[in-house]
Formats: sequence, structure tokens, C-alpha cells
Amino acid sequence: MSASAQPGIPAKPTVPALPGRRRHGRAFVAVPLLLGIAYGLYAAFLTSNNGASNTRIMLDSFVGGAVVAVLSFLIGAAQTRLPRERRAAAYGGLFGIVMGYLLSLSGETWLKAGFLGLILGLSMGLIVFYVRYTHET
Repeated sequence: MSASAQPGIPAKPTVPALPGRRRHGRAFVAVPLLLGIAYGLYAAFLTSNNGASNTRIMLDSFVGGAVVAVLSFLIGAAQTRLPRERRAAAYGGLFGIVMGYLLSLSGETWLKAGFLGLILGLSMGLIVFYVRYTHET
């Protein structure tokens, strides 16, 4: 006997998914927005520690935070349509670029920042691929 057929428990109505209609909660927008805000604040902190002007600090924080928020939102919106390899590459690429840029803001050389961003991006891509490969339904 299924759970919906038990006496006293009403069956949950099932609504078929309509094309073009998305079912996302508040987290769909809130998570990328909070990631962008946190990234922008941390970028401002790193830029201000290097003695940059206020204009440079504001530019780095707003542009960096907006780029992270928009790219996170786009990857989140497209992730269900992407195969696991491309999804892993998208998350790994975004993570590697973001972390490499933050390292370059901290005063390290571009070569070191790029190399560490590449290593971190590849690591994140492998992790996302592993999780999607082992937990995909």
C-alpha cells in the first residue's frame, strides 16, 4: 500500500511540469547573489591591503562580485541540461578563475596566481565530476 493510499492521508496532487515553467525556490537567486557579495567584499579587502585607491577598490569589488554572481546564476540555471563532464568543467573553470584572480589581488605574481587557479580549477572539476558520477539518478 502506498503512502498516498492510506486512509486519512490526502494524496499530494501532482502537477505536470509545463515547458518554459521553472520550479526554483529562493535559493536559486539567493545563493549566487550571496556568493557575489562575499566575493566582492573579499576582493575589496584584498585590494585595500595593497594600498590601492578607493576607486580601484570599488571597481574590483563591484565588478568582481557582479561577474561571480551572474556566472554562478547562469551555471546554476543550465546545470540540469549539461552532461556531467560539461557541468564539472563549468564549475571547475569558474572556481579556478575566481580563486586565481583573488590570489592575484593579494599581491602574488600573475604566473603563480594562474598556476594555482589552474590547479584549483582542475581539482574542483574532478570533485564535481566524481560527485555527479556517483550520485546521479
